[in-house]
Amino acid sequence: MAAPAASAKSISAGDGTEFRPVRAAASPGPCSDNAYSYIGPGVRWVSTLGWRFRASSVPAGLNVGDVLATIKRSFKNVVNARNDCGLADNVSATQSYLGTTARRPAITPAGACNSPDGVSVIGFAPLDGYFAGYTCIWWNGSNQIIEMDMKLDPEQPWALSLAGCQNELMMESLVTHEVGHAYGLGHVGENRHGRLTMSVYIDGNCENQEATLGRGDILGLQSLY
Repeated sequence: MAAPAASAKSISAGDGTEFRPVRAAASPGPCSDNAYSYIGPGVRWVSTLGWRFRASSVPAGLNVGDVLATIKRSFKNVVNARNDCGLADNVSATQSYLGTTARRPAITPAGACNSPDGVSVIGFAPLDGYFAGYTCIWWNGSNQIIEMDMKLDPEQPWALSLAGCQNELMMESLVTHEVGHAYGLGHVGENRHGRLTMSVYIDGNCENQEATLGRGDILGLQSLY
């Protein structure tokens, strides 16, 4: 996680997900793990998160409409507290897709947060081969998030469905994790909490477990929303 950097107008921080697939056998199951953390303590959206999509950045070989549908589904996984634990949706966070944009995510290839421009953007751009995805949030002195940007690595082999996956990373799992960051959630440790959506690494290629939230993921969201 990048250390927050103060500026005259806002505070920013970012978190990303490494593409390396790992398994943490010692971790408890997602429905019995209560762990969660925050990018910035207590920072949250007090209004609907409205976001735009840089459709022109989608890599060749991926269908733009299918990618957008996957991102929309990933947002719903978070705001609707999608889970396999029988937990009710008591998360009040909301989101709205506002259409396409020519703007770029304000995130450097190394995963640093640039200055916000007032528009929350999701798009593809290089991430120096270390992260598969990276999200930055900016908040004001009242701990209200005012913008989020998400960058996805176009060099990462992506799958949009389990049926069509061939040793690729499931985009829904990765983006659901990144959307958790967009709402203020930080990483939890992989060795002890590796089954939660907000653990550092994705469970493996052609696996979509992180698309459903664990107990700790939901508890973290409920404490903010």
